[in-house]
Amino acid sequence: MSDAVATVGEVSGLDYNRMLSRLDIGIGDLVRFRKEVPTPYDSIQWLSGQSLIASSTRMLEAAAKAQREKAQYFGNKHRTSAKAYMNSVRMGQTEIGSYVVTALTPVGDIAGVAVPLPGFGEALTGREVTRTLVSSLEATREATDQFNRTSSSAAFDEAVQYGVSYELTEALVRLVANSDGAEVGVEWRDWSDDAPAPTYVQFEPSDVTALESASIRFARTEPSVDVTVLGTVTLLDRPRPGSAGVIRLSVIEGSQAKKIRVRLPEELYDQAIQAFRDGLAMRLSGRQEKEGRLYWLYHPQEIDLVEIPSAVAPEPTDQDNDDDLDQPLF
Repeated sequence: MSDAVATVGEVSGLDYNRMLSRLDIGIGDLVRFRKEVPTPYDSIQWLSGQSLIASSTRMLEAAAKAQREKAQYFGNKHRTSAKAYMNSVRMGQTEIGSYVVTALTPVGDIAGVAVPLPGFGEALTGREVTRTLVSSLEATREATDQFNRTSSSAAFDEAVQYGVSYELTEALVRLVANSDGAEVGVEWRDWSDDAPAPTYVQFEPSDVTALESASIRFARTEPSVDVTVLGTVTLLDRPRPGSAGVIRLSVIEGSQAKKIRVRLPEELYDQAIQAFRDGLAMRLSGRQEKEGRLYWLYHPQEIDLVEIPSAVAPEPTDQDNDDDLDQPLF
């Protein structure tokens, strides 16, 4: 195939790589997302498999958005480009006994976004998105190493220029969490003599703290403040009984946020269950930070259960059109 394309290119004067990208035979760069977990041969836990696919998808979308613009937080920005890119990506076969998602990513122009956007460079191409994915992962790896040495997440700020973002680090957290390690590998579909070598970037469970710190840093749009919040429990979520979990409070007083989320260890989570069951409010102090559209309270302390003020009308507990009930809490 390589010789045939090269011969046609010599006769026609067409670019070799561009001809390859236009051949409708599934040629594309190969991206593998591997998560190391103890699992029986030839099977994985269903929800874990869904999480792996979701984190892989978010990483590819983050790379497509970063190819348009380098930013620490995207939200819905460049959503059209990311969707068009994902429509051109194919999922390849996995490997027997492995915990792998295989993506066949395009090389040429992405249909639907071929016209350059003002201020965002050339038309979006699949190969450039893959290169951005690699540069962002390598920059994340370097910034993570620096965090592990210094406990400072400042290095992630510089990494933004290489495509690192909230969306990327959040996806990596989901990929690496609850694993024995994870790897993203890229094999370039280029048969020329100077083809780049495959690229592999690895992350360990010990890197999760750095990645979470970067996510918080990127998503923060307001300065963090110390607050004492009074609110009613309107959401309880934890993976299993007897473990830590997340609650959502509808704020009565103490914060400009209407709703605020709190991660609680087991014993404090049980207090939140009691408050919900008995119709009580919770008062607690901590450090309030805004991550994207969500408010979180970190390092909760001085927790009390109190009667709900009589002037406060009860709120719906689950069907209240919350800002992100369709988004995972973890």
